[in-house]
Amino acid sequence: MVGPGSRQRSPGLSEAWPTVVPMLDIEDRVGLLEMRVDKLATWAGPGQNEALSASLAHTRAELAKIRRTQDTHTSQLTQLKADVAGLKTDMTEVKAAIQEILRRLPPAA
Repeated sequence: MVGPGSRQRSPGLSEAWPTVVPMLDIEDRVGLLEMRVDKLATWAGPGQNEALSASLAHTRAELAKIRRTQDTHTSQLTQLKADVAGLKTDMTEVKAAIQEILRRLPPAA
């Protein structure tokens, strides 16, 4: 009760808008963060969307070039493996022929 001579206090700024936020438990804090992330907005300046689009197109083109190169290398490697297998067979035949030639040579004097 306000008596004579006492001053009635008007609400101060901190009473009208509390400056100290009450501490929340972890579940409440996580819930608030989930709501904020759900409506997360990104702010891009002028031209950033176009720059990102051009960068993605360039990256896709480079990736396609890498895939073509890898396909070429894969086919070359397959051919190389076949060639090596053929050479191994040929060398086996050469070794057998050399052994036969050495067997037919007269003994050393």
